[in-house]
Amino acid sequence: MLNVNRLRLLREVAARGTIAAAAEALFLTPSAVSQQLALLEREAKTPLLERAGRGVRLTPAGRALVDDAERIFAEIERAEAHLEAHARGLRGPLRTCAFPTAARALLVPALAELRAEHPELAISMVDLEPEQSLPMLKAGELDVVVTYGFDRLPERSDPATEQFLLFSEPISIALPAHHPCATGALRVADLAQEQWIVGHDGSSFLEVVVRVCNDAGFEPRVDLHSNDYQVILAAVQAGLGVAIVVPTALFADYPGVVISEPVDVHMRRHVHAVVRKGSSERPAIAAAIEALRDAAAKLACELTLVERAASHANR
Repeated sequence: MLNVNRLRLLREVAARGTIAAAAEALFLTPSAVSQQLALLEREAKTPLLERAGRGVRLTPAGRALVDDAERIFAEIERAEAHLEAHARGLRGPLRTCAFPTAARALLVPALAELRAEHPELAISMVDLEPEQSLPMLKAGELDVVVTYGFDRLPERSDPATEQFLLFSEPISIALPAHHPCATGALRVADLAQEQWIVGHDGSSFLEVVVRVCNDAGFEPRVDLHSNDYQVILAAVQAGLGVAIVVPTALFADYPGVVISEPVDVHMRRHVHAVVRKGSSERPAIAAAIEALRDAAAKLACELTLVERAASHANR
């Protein structure tokens, strides 16, 4: 009989292209992953992976097995959800995660609502970027994660998960108040010579800056890296560069920083709740999604007011 945990390893290796990358994502050693995959191939009685340059890829049998495994994982989640509903209802552990700005603006109020309504839930929370939280979700170490994407970047669909849109927000540019472009209509193309403060390598925050600048006709200078908006805005305030920002990041006053929406490049960030496929039927997870939707609706109203105020201020 095939081992379900080994099937999860195979899926992760297929998604990441190398055993080392899969091992890092799952907090295992490459040798441990290799050993488990060798056992899985013995169980399957056929090769599942083959070398491809410096990485590996699925054989036709491996691809068929991963496709079948995705359906198996979803059915296991649904079966566990049905058992949980009969056995205990809204109690037990609920492990949540969000990227930092959403943790503050969205996840904390949602969890406060959950705890008030369902005191028997054992809620935990951690803040991580999607690049870290999604592998942990798929590995079963988290139950609900809040992630984000941008409408100019390719959507990274994953058959192992399902996502629920919570809200969207516009992308703006933060500039030092003394910058020549800080007044009047702003064009991204006018910032071609600026230093850009961006996310860490591999983050979609960095990807979106590169895409926005490329769409405006230039390659950005990206020597200053942070995923912390407080650090980013402090750097802009100090005159070190310019940055892409979103309304949920603007939770404090930053004198000396001007926020302006560019007229030549338009983009929005989309925030989602993500769970393992099939797990949304679990009572605790379903309640968490509903609480996140409630918190998102309130936040969206606040963001609309902020956008209107900014629009009037810029007239």
